[in-house]
Amino acid sequence: MDPVSLSLAAKAGAGIAAGASALAKSRGEKEQAEINAFTGRTRAIQTDTASRQGLESELGSLRAAMGANGQAPSVGTFEMVNELRATRDRERRINFGNRMSEAADWRMAGKNAASAGKWGFAGGLVQAGPSLFDLYQYKRKT
Repeated sequence: MDPVSLSLAAKAGAGIAAGASALAKSRGEKEQAEINAFTGRTRAIQTDTASRQGLESELGSLRAAMGANGQAPSVGTFEMVNELRATRDRERRINFGNRMSEAADWRMAGKNAASAGKWGFAGGLVQAGPSLFDLYQYKRKT
């Protein structure tokens, strides 16, 4: 192969290699984002479970303290328990929602990385296009 053909082929190959590199990089980023999203969902479930267990523990301690003081269940104690339950449930829902939002952010980052990789690969092919066309023209003339 003559030096001009070699030069044009190398230039085209560099563009294609750059596109392939962008695609491979984005696949790695997407996979990491999916792992992070899975971890985020797992943490959300763990947060929810821990909050529920914490509420049951608090209510049990409250009942034990009232029982030790000789307080019989009444409308006042029932209202106090309901208020504590409502507050803790609200906190649990907020924490769970925040964790799920983090997981959704990671999932979107993975989708964005995949899209960027496809565009990077297309860009590499576009970069290679003129060189391939020049190579074709050169070979046709010789």
